[in-house]
Amino acid sequence: MRALGLALLLWSAAAAARPALQDVDIDEHLGQSLPAGLSFTDETGRAVQLDDYFTDGKPVVLVLAYFRCPMLCDLVLRGIADSLQRQRLVLGRDYRALTVSIDPKDKPPEAAFKQHSLLQAFGDLDAARSWPFLTGATTSIKPLADRLGFEYAYDPKSDQYAHPACVFVITPDGRIARYLYGVKFRPLDVRLALDEAARGKIGGIVDRVLLTCFRYDPATRRYGWYVRGILRGGAALTLLLVGGGLGLLWRREWQRRSES
Repeated sequence: MRALGLALLLWSAAAAARPALQDVDIDEHLGQSLPAGLSFTDETGRAVQLDDYFTDGKPVVLVLAYFRCPMLCDLVLRGIADSLQRQRLVLGRDYRALTVSIDPKDKPPEAAFKQHSLLQAFGDLDAARSWPFLTGATTSIKPLADRLGFEYAYDPKSDQYAHPACVFVITPDGRIARYLYGVKFRPLDVRLALDEAARGKIGGIVDRVLLTCFRYDPATRRYGWYVRGILRGGAALTLLLVGGGLGLLWRREWQRRSES
């Protein structure tokens, strides 16, 4: 108990010394649309609109970060990149990714450096067009963060930002579909979140069965087994196998009759 009390005392002291930490949180806004007309600059220095990345019918994996972050941003970016690498989906074909800096002092050179570092770890340096890194003014950054419920704060003593560890999955038409928390992301959670966001535009029968058998649990913020879905998915898979078997038998019978 004394150790616990000491830990709580130290934590309270740290929080008091760094009031910015008290303002860090996520307020989920599932289903809400991202603000329209927000202006940014990409890593090449080209002026872009956030809306530009929601015109091709693909879900978007969105990360808010800042490019001189000493640790957390890199952990989140590399964590989601590692999980995306494990998917059968292809960046640029099945989904897009997007990183937006929360620091108005970040500029295109910093964005380009961070992008190159991440794509090198991702194993695809040619994917820059499918995973842009954006910078912008507070007038664009703040409305985006507010709509996402991403509450962050600047700490002038350390000249750093305190912020949550979270990745957002956005529907092709720009609505918030899912929040993924932490610095490591289960490939299954990422796949199902993308599949949900895409509304059936990606994946095959296996993904449909998975989506039926797993359901997002808001309490744990993860996907878990769904018993009723398992029964439905099992029934659907059984019908598929039976139908495929009958089709194969019919084809063989037709071929036998044709030969005779």
